[in-house]
Amino acid sequence: MPALIDSYTTTEPSHLLSADNWYKTEREPLSSSSIIVVISKRTGLNSRIHKLLDEYSTLQDNWDEDDAIAPSDIAISQARFITTLLENHGQPIFHSAPGPNGEVMLDIRNIKRNKSIELIFYPTRSVLVLFSDNEKPVQQNFEIADLPQHLEWLNRK
Repeated sequence: MPALIDSYTTTEPSHLLSADNWYKTEREPLSSSSIIVVISKRTGLNSRIHKLLDEYSTLQDNWDEDDAIAPSDIAISQARFITTLLENHGQPIFHSAPGPNGEVMLDIRNIKRNKSIELIFYPTRSVLVLFSDNEKPVQQNFEIADLPQHLEWLNRK
């Protein structure tokens, strides 16, 4: 049976949809007749992280009583985007934390917890740090196009 609809429209901002093509999962690909449902409530896999990000957005400068800068709107937005993206692909985030320089960190771990990825979103740049029980930590600038290969490394058996 031929597909009745060849393209889809949505009320989501276009920048949220742009990353849909670069992360491939082992799930079956969507057919041209698939129905996509967007759930507005945050009850998913990373709902705890979404709640933490909401709390970080209310922090003020000196939130740690040691002159820490409040997390920037840019850092929080980037962390939310990645959190939602990973949630949509079934990748849980272990933890999130604000930093003293306006940054937000996401800690992503594999099931065995012997590897992890830390994504650190600063107001002006993003950093990725790879940790493994068997290797030295590797730090580099974070590029969203490289995320699939990093997640593959993290979840490799």
